Amino acid sequence: MKLPTLDGWLSWSFDDVAYSQRTNKNSVYKFQINKRLTLPIDSYYEEIYNNARHMRDYYSGTFDVLLSGGIDSEVVIRTFKDLGINHNTFIFRYENNYNYKDVESAVEMATSLGISYKIIDFPLKKFYENDAYNLFKKSKCIRSARLTHLKFFDYLDNIPVMGDAEPYWKRVLESDYSKKSEWLMPLGESNHNCSIYCHNLGRENVCDWYEFSPNLITSFNNLPIVQDLINDKINGKQSSWTSRIPIHRILWPDIKPKHKLVGYEIDNPTGTYPEFVTTLQEIMTSEIGDGNEYWFTQGQLNDLL
Repeated sequence: MKLPTLDGWLSWSFDDVAYSQRTNKNSVYKFQINKRLTLPIDSYYEEIYNNARHMRDYYSGTFDVLLSGGIDSEVVIRTFKDLGINHNTFIFRYENNYNYKDVESAVEMATSLGISYKIIDFPLKKFYENDAYNLFKKSKCIRSARLTHLKFFDYLDNIPVMGDAEPYWKRVLESDYSKKSEWLMPLGESNHNCSIYCHNLGRENVCDWYEFSPNLITSFNNLPIVQDLINDKINGKQSSWTSRIPIHRILWPDIKPKHKLVGYEIDNPTGTYPEFVTTLQEIMTSEIGDGNEYWFTQGQLNDLL
């Protein structure tokens, strides 16, 4: 089985055992940088395509792309389409309209791009009532909302692709712009639950699409808008979250604005999870802990990469 990143440039371990799983609350997740950057670094927009070309050349199988309706999976779909990379597109739809906003966005997106897709109906509440805890015990996933993603892989025959691990910057002083603040970017366990799970199943995957090549991360950080952001030149901004659409509109001007959803809201406020998701999260945290997350300044990241 091939490693989940280009030549295994980024790998993980638990308790210093490479590519293993969390076993208990005290397990320590670490990541290792095994390969330095390939120079020169192209622009972010060129590196998006380079990243996907590396995937196409690295794997021989067909890709099954999970289209959520958000900006990250839209970037994946658009990149693959532009390069003519053979893939299947899947949209998962929950009962009771739990994620109808995301499904509408995904369908509209695929239709506008002329991409064929398959909708798979998924029994969300039944899954959490009957299967989610057992999948947690098997996977050691630390986020209950991500257990559905792990279950999705049972519906896919080929190499699953997800737009996870996108670069993200957060301001330490948050909204306090009375003084200059550090900005930090994480490399953490929770964003890698899907790739950890697939790897331990012996299944090739591109769950961490944005981390497949180290060049993509660095080129993102070099964007003028990101440099302005992390140098406190955009007053009031607390993270890079809402900058993703304007960043990618430079490459694809027809990208539509969208609210960031968790995919379970129905008509509840953005970011709201059903009680059966939050209840399981409490159980999972009591058994396995919160996981490990590491935050870096740009200088520290440059030293690593």
